[in-house]
Amino acid sequence: MFRHVIVSMAFLGLVACGDTAPKWEPQDMMGGPAEQTSLDTAYARMVDFKATATDDSGKAFYAGPNATVVGAGQQALALCQNGGGANCKVSRLGLTSIEGLNSQGVADVIKSYSDTLTAEAAQAAKAGNIEAANWLAYHYATRGENLAEAERLIKMAMQVQPENPSIQDTYGLILYKQGDYAAAEEALIKANKAAPIAEHLAHFADNAVAMGKRDMARVAYQRAMNANPDPVLSQHIQKQLLALDMGAGAAQQ
Repeated sequence: MFRHVIVSMAFLGLVACGDTAPKWEPQDMMGGPAEQTSLDTAYARMVDFKATATDDSGKAFYAGPNATVVGAGQQALALCQNGGGANCKVSRLGLTSIEGLNSQGVADVIKSYSDTLTAEAAQAAKAGNIEAANWLAYHYATRGENLAEAERLIKMAMQVQPENPSIQDTYGLILYKQGDYAAAEEALIKANKAAPIAEHLAHFADNAVAMGKRDMARVAYQRAMNANPDPVLSQHIQKQLLALDMGAGAAQQ
């Protein structure tokens, strides 16, 4: 849904590259207010929240800060839609208003954001940063691309932190995308035993649907909804539950 959002190239110069220290996180791509000096309140909010969506009434829905710039845009739009807003649209990314620009700018800038973040993660992973390796493997898995590289990265991470539930979840997601549902189920069970958060539960449910375990999937989706999913994940879960209720197969993510 977000690929149609109009984006300004000018914002790229304002993005602060995340470092490759052991505590590297995707959100490090843009500094928060604590890293700035002499900021007025409006500027600090823009940096902190990263994205805004508005409806026809002009009501604003802010998203972030624990997301990439593009991810915050998706979250802001979902917040507006879930809030019953009419004709919701993303109106700002980062510090830049994105209204009134052409659609080619959308593809170019979103690709630039993705490429920059991916390059940072790849550099950090190559240096042995496990968090970056996990993030990059997950990034590939969610897009269904470079799955062999995603598997290599996550297995490297598993050698260092074999019991990390986030790493187990990523491994399960990769196996799911590869169609190895039985192995994915095993990994996702491990992830959920250690950390039954909404995202992990939803991945387990998606895999259960693929295995034909529809009742199990429904229970897992419902538990995920009770675990405070973010707006984007909440929309996905609700669509999957509706598909199950209508007897249709849930869509692979």
